[in-house]
Amino acid sequence: MKITQLNLREVKIPLRFQFSQSNNAGALHSHSAILEVHTAEGIIGYGESCPRTYVTGEDIAAVQKGLQLVSPEIKGASIHSIEEVEDRLMQWEKKGIGPSVRCALELAFLDAWSKTQEKPLADILGSKPPEVISYSLILPLLRPASLEQLLPKIRHFSPPSVKLKVDAKLEETVNKIHLIRSFFGQELPIRVDVNGGWALQQAEKIIPRLIEQGITSFEQPLPAGQREGLAVLSQRFGKDVRIMADESLLSLEQAKRLIENGCVNHFNLKLSKLGGIFSSLKVYQLAHEHGIPCQLGAHFGETSLLTAAGILLGGMAGDLTAYEGAMGAFLLEKDITAPSITMGLDGRLDTQENLPKAGLGFIDEAALQQYTQAPAINASQILSSLKSNIKR
Repeated sequence: MKITQLNLREVKIPLRFQFSQSNNAGALHSHSAILEVHTAEGIIGYGESCPRTYVTGEDIAAVQKGLQLVSPEIKGASIHSIEEVEDRLMQWEKKGIGPSVRCALELAFLDAWSKTQEKPLADILGSKPPEVISYSLILPLLRPASLEQLLPKIRHFSPPSVKLKVDAKLEETVNKIHLIRSFFGQELPIRVDVNGGWALQQAEKIIPRLIEQGITSFEQPLPAGQREGLAVLSQRFGKDVRIMADESLLSLEQAKRLIENGCVNHFNLKLSKLGGIFSSLKVYQLAHEHGIPCQLGAHFGETSLLTAAGILLGGMAGDLTAYEGAMGAFLLEKDITAPSITMGLDGRLDTQENLPKAGLGFIDEAALQQYTQAPAINASQILSSLKSNIKR
């Protein structure tokens, strides 16, 4: 498989409702980097990442800069095996290439390779996803009155579990938990995601109150850099509840430090923040060796490309405590794959019916073009830009 061209697209798709969380005031659009890898055989592979400044410090400009650094190695290169793809990704990580860049590149390479070989990616990767996956329903950070207005609009859902985005307003959070359970049933499992929005003293006061409400999982309760504080919470509450790392977990090295210091007892794996399937799998394997369970997370607004990749990771990793994502047509005005890989109203998704026969999905070219923010930047433009910057 010989690479002839790269195209980078900044894609924004309107969301069907505003999505807010503690570290993001509110988004009305998804925001993805879509990378096209063109081959000499006439195949186009598509990869996706979701650069989030409040997670990895990356934005679209950072992705473009990362591509500038690796483009000289890619254009004209021949890929002979999946192992070669993995080796290149490892080299780029050592050079400091960010996870969003690596994720988009990896998925584009895998998509192109699968289409070239005319084989399902699951077979190529040795992935054995569950026949049916149950996805959690993710609810954004809303005031109780706004949540009360949203719930009737999603009355047809019967999710197996809910993840609720929360802040430090304890009484409002308790109120919202009551609202959700009154709507979906008193036995509904609910976990909370703080997105680093609490200080240590706040967490020490809030966690016991929410345990009383039946909450057993607390995702990223403290800001990413506060490993000592996370260790305090894990020591105090870890026997009874999950103290989960998300924004604190961006690499294998960070995973090692979290484990060595006893910071958390649960990991949230997101492909885009960790650099793709291969690097996420390494974090999972390390966690598994140390008895730390993992769940599959998702950035809001992911298209079906990342949903498919997440399913493949799940089939390679084995047991995961929860799956997030597959919101496709429920959250996006229009997905860029046809069909969209979207969970059912009960949260269930049949992987045999939804995983494509080759690659990560059939791209709806009209939708991709509609939501691309500017003309796609190809490898030649990236290289020209790089040379121009060097001359200056």
